[in-house]
Amino acid sequence: MEKEILGYITCRTCMTPKAIMQGSGKREKYVYGRCECGVDNRTGSAAQSKMKGFKSLADIELEIETIKNGKPKLNEPKPEPQTEPKPVVNQPQPDSEPKPMGTAACVGIGAVAGFVLGGVFKVLKAVA
Repeated sequence: MEKEILGYITCRTCMTPKAIMQGSGKREKYVYGRCECGVDNRTGSAAQSKMKGFKSLADIELEIETIKNGKPKLNEPKPEPQTEPKPVVNQPQPDSEPKPMGTAACVGIGAVAGFVLGGVFKVLKAVA
């Protein structure tokens, strides 16, 4: 039994049209895709919303062709030209930031704290 194809999306892995079909059985509320990569039956909301945005085969083939040729899509805005970055005021300079504590310093502080607290507990135990 051949499933009815609802539409297509572009598979970014194999750059072929991915046929979108309706699931059946316990997965009847989900759609799934099939392309040269294999079956894509992810049920997460991001994957499902992408797959439910299917288009006609002609639209997808045109989209794949424009991606392969490096031409911008008709409905995508053109990237804005790069401008010089604006200077940021009142930011600390990299040299003035404190350096993170090293492992040896952390071990030393822990040893001293353990020694002091151990002595305090020993005195309290002897007094009690």
